[in-house]
Formats: sequence, structure tokens, C-alpha cells
Amino acid sequence: MARTITQIHNELKSNFIANSSIEAKYGLDPLQTFDQQFSKVSIENLFLYIVALSIHVLEQIFDNHKSDVTTALANQRPHRLQWYVEKAKAFQYGDALVEDADYYAEEDEEAQIISHASAEEVAGRLFVKVAKLESQALAPLSASELNSFSTYMERVKDAGVSITYISDVGDDLKLIMDIWYNPLVVDENGALISDSSVKPAEDAINNFIVNLPFNGEFVVTALVDALQDAEGIDIPIILSAEGKYAANDYVNIDGKVVPHAGYFNITPENLTLNYRANV
Repeated sequence: MARTITQIHNELKSNFIANSSIEAKYGLDPLQTFDQQFSKVSIENLFLYIVALSIHVLEQIFDNHKSDVTTALANQRPHRLQWYVEKAKAFQYGDALVEDADYYAEEDEEAQIISHASAEEVAGRLFVKVAKLESQALAPLSASELNSFSTYMERVKDAGVSITYISDVGDDLKLIMDIWYNPLVVDENGALISDSSVKPAEDAINNFIVNLPFNGEFVVTALVDALQDAEGIDIPIILSAEGKYAANDYVNIDGKVVPHAGYFNITPENLTLNYRANV
């Protein structure tokens, strides 16, 4: 890690006055510090500061280079999960790979349709989940897109690795909550009195769901924490939290859950908020 300019400058000043030849040349007192014997605007002090600054910049360059090399090695090393995530995001729909290679001739961001990806290994099998953005919301790949993507991954993956590809409509989330609100700030319909277009509880819930890490855990208590930060919301109580994917039945969420599709959707009919004035 690069040292600060002050650290380097102080070390150079200490070495300067500790040098016997310099001590004899300047007639320095070995019992006094550099700053006690040289002015801040002296040529010696300014010269050492310039050297310290140059060393600091060089050390920063070395740090950045080390970080870049470490990242490149981590992404290129086979059989690491992050490598598969990066490869999934690099997929370009409609483009062919360079012959006998695992990359494209040119990078085309517009053709890179996968915005979110995850990779995890379960019982010796790799599961890769992907989604794209449509109208600022996560959505599954079409059948054609998924077929093309899976073909691409089979060509770039390491030999012997079995992959299951998942790109589904987001899991459904159903919530029933009691929302105790401050009647000085929020009305009985959950809207701000100062701006009826804003519903703090609903907005907080939707923002929480949208901003969950892809294929990350939905934690019930974390949602409560987010609601407690919403304007005018005093006591949020989750009475019921259920989730389901595809045509399966709703299942109670016991504390936390990772959505099958990697993300959740919640519709107005699946969000029941019982507003109660906290008087």
C-alpha cells in the first residue's frame, strides 16, 4: 500500500540528517531534528518534498498495477465462479466468437443483453442464473436468447463442467403488513400529507426489492429495517411473507430466502398494507 507523502517526506528528512557526510558538510547538530535546523522553505526541504511526492506517485502506480493484475488473474483463472459470471455478462447476442477462441473479435455493448448474472456450484454442478433489463426492470431471456446464450457458454466453459442455465420470470413475493404511521406526516391511505403522490411504505418496499443483489438473499428483518427509515413510518410489522416461483404454490419465508430466478417481483395485489395511526 502506498505510503503518504508526509510519511515518505519524514523518512527522507530523517535519513538526510543521519548521514555523516551531510552532517559534517552542514555542521548539523545530531541531537536536533531536520525541522529544527532547516526552514520549511529551504532548498533542502523543498527538494526532499519533491522527491517524496515522486515516490508517492510511483508507489500508487505500483499499487494500481498490482490490483489490475490480481483482478485479471482472478477473472481468467478457470473454474472460479466469478469467471463464469464475467463470461455470462460478456455474451453478445447475434455475434459469433472468434474461431477456436472464447472471445469476440470486437466488444459490442449494445449486443451484451445480460445485465445480471450469478454462478454457484451445488453437488458438483454449476448453476448459472441470468437476467436482462427491460424498461428498467429485470426480465428473463427469450427462448431464442437463452438458446444462443447456452450455446455460447458451452463453447467457452471449461471441459468437464456441467452447467444448468436459469433465466426465469422473477419469483412472486406476497406480503401482508401492519404499518403504524405518524398521522402528522402520513394520511390514512399511506400517502404523505405534504405530497399525496408519495407513499413512503410502498416506495420503501419496492425500492428494497429492486435493489436486492442479484441471486442474493431476501431477509425479512432487513425489509423491516428499510421501512423504519421511511418518512412517517413508525412501526412496520410483517404479518406474512411468502414467495413462489413459476407455477408452484406460495411457501412461507422463514427468515430469509434466495429467489429461484435470482430476483423477486411484487404486484399491487400481492402487497397488503394495513395502515394504523400511531396516536
